[in-house]
Amino acid sequence: MRQMSWMGSAIDRDSVRTFAPFSPIFHEGDSTAEFFEIVQGVARSYKIFPDGRRQIIAFAFPGDIVGFGHGSTYRFDCDVIEKTHVKVIPRSSLLLAMRNRPELSEKLLDMAAEAVAGMQDHSILLCRKSAIERIASFLLRMASRQSAPVVGKRLSLPMCRVDIADFLGLTIETVSRSLTKMRTMRVIDLPDRGGFVIRDLVKLLLLAESEIGSA
Repeated sequence: MRQMSWMGSAIDRDSVRTFAPFSPIFHEGDSTAEFFEIVQGVARSYKIFPDGRRQIIAFAFPGDIVGFGHGSTYRFDCDVIEKTHVKVIPRSSLLLAMRNRPELSEKLLDMAAEAVAGMQDHSILLCRKSAIERIASFLLRMASRQSAPVVGKRLSLPMCRVDIADFLGLTIETVSRSLTKMRTMRVIDLPDRGGFVIRDLVKLLLLAESEIGSA
């Protein structure tokens, strides 16, 4: 979900909080008294199952809103994976702004529709794609969030392999093997732990659709 800069000064009680790495923004079951816009850094929303398994629902980057669309209580946990600055938007201020500016309701509806579409895309990725297709799609999504041109440029990959695995419904071993395979195929480079480089965008796009070179 994208930034709410179109609100301008409609919400004048916004404040910015700084979260240290792995600090929680909110917990599942907490009242949705506030929404949160990521200003700098990365957050992750996730669900912990009774048997200890974790499913990461989404990553949030600068301009994204977390906490919106959860109902009266937050449906997931949310924390940050690096030092992150977050703008706090009180729910009461948002409701007041909507009453004073009815056009905001349409904007918020667009944001909710975008979130639903994103969840549908993620569901297809988990249910229908192979491991390497999932990872190729994920890298393309990460590249799309960063400045173009992307080929030959180091792109940020701030989440660890475990986070990627829990987001894509894979094991960490499968993630590592697939990334190594893509590097061997000269599709990507992995210059350091926190980044990647796209060497062949056409092959990466093909990998996101079909598992070429699997033999």
